[in-house]
Amino acid sequence: MVTEAPARMPLKVKIAVVVVWIQAVLNGLGGFFILVEVNDRLDHGQDVDGLMRPLAYASIILALILVTCAVLARKRYGWVRNTVLVIQAFAVLSGLIGLVASGGAPSFAAGVAFAIAIASGFTGEGGKWFDR
Repeated sequence: MVTEAPARMPLKVKIAVVVVWIQAVLNGLGGFFILVEVNDRLDHGQDVDGLMRPLAYASIILALILVTCAVLARKRYGWVRNTVLVIQAFAVLSGLIGLVASGGAPSFAAGVAFAIAIASGFTGEGGKWFDR
């Protein structure tokens, strides 16, 4: 029985995976720097919002999940696509909330743009590629 060679990863997916890597690095660094700031403030006896540490850890965990998805995207696992799309949906939602709350801060707009770019690469042609 002759089987066809798997299709090559579409350019759209390759670009989206690169952006996932960038998003993962930024999330990881953001979480790390939040932890550094929290620890510095605590060392100097200042009050710190109780949610800062859990949010920093969540950011780092999210970065690790994104790295895992970026690494395994070549394997064409459907769960990788689904995981990335769920994360991007939350990124768009939180980015839009941040945009409204901040009065249009560019960092929130960039986050929304990253999430939309990634989601567009993992849908349509990219989504079919993950179906095997």
